[in-house]
Amino acid sequence: MAAQNLVSAVLSPEKSSAAMKSIEDLKTSLDMLVVLQPDEKKELARVGKTFGPFIDLAHGVTTTHPQIMPGVFDIAEFNRDFELTKSLEPILHELQELCEAVQDTIFASNSDAMLEALQVYAAVQQNKDKVPGLDTIAAKMAEFFKRRKRQPAEAVASASTK
Repeated sequence: MAAQNLVSAVLSPEKSSAAMKSIEDLKTSLDMLVVLQPDEKKELARVGKTFGPFIDLAHGVTTTHPQIMPGVFDIAEFNRDFELTKSLEPILHELQELCEAVQDTIFASNSDAMLEALQVYAAVQQNKDKVPGLDTIAAKMAEFFKRRKRQPAEAVASASTK
């Protein structure tokens, strides 16, 4: 089997601590962030990419023609909301790239470790009768590869109609 080595790195306790400190600093600097529960999100207007340009046009109107807005409309608050979104979008983009890189690194590292673990398993299987205690480990490792019995198609079909 060809060796796979997508990631070969060590995250030192110092680097890990520095990264965690940076994340804490970022959270502190973005202290205006809110956390919404799923049921709260359901109650809010959904913007998405479709209505972003609509909001941009509305902001332009309030900037160029503030006199048309009713007195109860808070232009300053609208501007704050608009500018906050515009300011947070590039930060979100960078964080998404960082999260994706962390996820990909974990994925690659786990893949490397799994292939290496399979080599360990093969060595355990070869030596389980020669080295005391390996038979127990071999049995525990083999549990991960037991096939689950499939239910007959009839049983699945009747269970789904109930």
